[in-house]
Amino acid sequence: MQFVNPLFLFGLFAVSVPVIIHLFNFRRYRKVYFTNVRFLQEIRQETQKQSQLRHLLILALRILAIASLVFAFAQPYIPVSDVSKTRRAGNSVSIFVDNSFSMEAMGDNGSLFEEARRKAREIAAAYKPSDRFQLLTNDFEGKHQRLVTREEFLLMLDEIRPSASVRTFGEIISRQDDLLKGSVVDQKTAYVISDFQKSAFGSTGTLQSPGIERYLLPLQANMSGNLYIDTCWFDLPMQQTGQTSVLNARILNKSENKFEKIPVRLSLNGTQKAIATADIEAGGSLVLNIPFTVYEAGTQHAVIEITDYPVTYDDKFFLSFDVTSSIKVLTIISGASNRYLDALFGQDSTVLMKNIDEKELDYSSLPNYNLIILNELPAISSGMGQELSKYISNGGAVAVIPTEKADLTSYNNMLTGLKCPVYMAIDTSDSRVVSLSETDPVFRNVFEKENSEKPQNLDLPVVNKFFPIASKAVTLSMPVMKMLNGRDFLVATNCGKGKVYQLCVPLSGDFSNFQQQALFVPVLYNIALLSRPPAGLYSVIGSSNAIWLNVPYPDGDEAPRLKLQPGSFEMIPQIQRTGNGINVFTAGSVKEAGNYLLTSGNRALTGISFNYNRNESDLLCLTKAELRELIDKSEVTGLSILETHNKPVNQIIDEMNNGISLWKWFVLLALACLLAEAILLRTLKN
Repeated sequence: MQFVNPLFLFGLFAVSVPVIIHLFNFRRYRKVYFTNVRFLQEIRQETQKQSQLRHLLILALRILAIASLVFAFAQPYIPVSDVSKTRRAGNSVSIFVDNSFSMEAMGDNGSLFEEARRKAREIAAAYKPSDRFQLLTNDFEGKHQRLVTREEFLLMLDEIRPSASVRTFGEIISRQDDLLKGSVVDQKTAYVISDFQKSAFGSTGTLQSPGIERYLLPLQANMSGNLYIDTCWFDLPMQQTGQTSVLNARILNKSENKFEKIPVRLSLNGTQKAIATADIEAGGSLVLNIPFTVYEAGTQHAVIEITDYPVTYDDKFFLSFDVTSSIKVLTIISGASNRYLDALFGQDSTVLMKNIDEKELDYSSLPNYNLIILNELPAISSGMGQELSKYISNGGAVAVIPTEKADLTSYNNMLTGLKCPVYMAIDTSDSRVVSLSETDPVFRNVFEKENSEKPQNLDLPVVNKFFPIASKAVTLSMPVMKMLNGRDFLVATNCGKGKVYQLCVPLSGDFSNFQQQALFVPVLYNIALLSRPPAGLYSVIGSSNAIWLNVPYPDGDEAPRLKLQPGSFEMIPQIQRTGNGINVFTAGSVKEAGNYLLTSGNRALTGISFNYNRNESDLLCLTKAELRELIDKSEVTGLSILETHNKPVNQIIDEMNNGISLWKWFVLLALACLLAEAILLRTLKN
């Protein structure tokens, strides 16, 4: 036991006053003679002993009462730690209140979010009104990046609402440190009130400032299971009118229950397009394939939806994509066109091919085409090479078909600049294609077997002579078709946002019979379909990354606008030109998941979809034992769990700062002693 005001203990000398009074009896006695006291002798002796006992009890009660009052004024307390912290002149307190969607789960005391706000109020009540406070949430708002009074803190606390933003443990600690380390007061304390989901609180980070005491207040929900749509993607990067598109939706079951016949609905532009059912094992996942057909070109807004209670914010998944009616292909020729390419694309309404002689080529028109085929050019000039490199870096696709008398130096100058494999001198040895990369998008949906493997009796091209393609380890090249001698027949190389395809032979019977094989049509056709780089189907709310869109930079004086479809929200995003497309920045202004339309004046440019961060959908949280293990492994100093044991947080903090106060008990003891003394005096008098 320790004392706040130990000097008051000198008041214990006051206990000598009742002792002196009882030792010296100042009353004068007078003798009274009585004739016969023989019969009163035993009664007189017994009464005298009782009187002495009562007087000793009164003396003890008076001593105890005085001592209790002295102890009460000395303010004794029991320290709860090795070093008890007294309240200092000023405190800087940072309180993080987790307002992510997972905090809407129900606990023993209602919503975890409301419980977190209540505990934040209790923390503020444990400090003086003159202390300074910071409120921090997942939104990291600018108005929360300063210290305010307790009254302002409580007003700001009432204003916060659940948010789609998600922050990691390291980001929270770093943000609290940024503010507290600039405070001039000595006592700095940081609190984190959260359900401590494993997805966000797996580590504490390493950035920290010394001298800050940090406390974790974990909240526990009554349930931890959830069924949600994790992500979606298409089989093919480009969707076309009149053709069947397959949308893949991955559904996760983060619960201990098996779900059967869960309806999954696909809506397109507000109209239900398809419906399917899903059976998902406990703790498992399922990739659901949803086929549908679009008959109109343009921007499409889609919504995938399931039904799951009570967590519903992740039951809808929004995505936007463009459906095109045609693909533009430019074939650069030198003299006559290629009859095989003309036969393949000449009468196709989907792929619109145009032949232009290299001498008549307008380089400014290159961005208007999705695919450029270099058809057996004798040489590639430096000017053409530079323009093609720019076209590829901005997302274009180029297919290179060499000619027998090609100037390999000019070819390789362009390919080297793009970090693509180079051509070597003609190899006249015979060979044949023996290996196909069935997982490459070029062969997607080419073979009918369920495992997508090529048929065993497939007739593959025979090669009479070829240009060996020399790959380097530093290139991002992948062989699409390989020959028996180990050389590549067709190579695909990723070059930034664009792609380069290289054949090792011209489309001539002297080199190979590829142009007469069954694979010729799907390979060239899929290269054309894959030529247009698709924009992302969706973005995640809270992400600061730029959103790249494959649309031209909007012309006109009116600023482009982003509008919720349907809804009243509208904003002016920042637009940045990048190659053949644009980058869109929303600066965190989008808070609601949904499909949005980017417009310029009265013209619709494209669609952008936003979804909530799926990290919040996994409701599995750290237990107190796991939190302690995390703290033990952490490099962050002064970090501990604040155990409340169902007590108000302000009482726990008060005990931490001042220990367990005992002065009230000593006041009650003094009053009890005085009451007992009064009762004894009344009994003695009677």
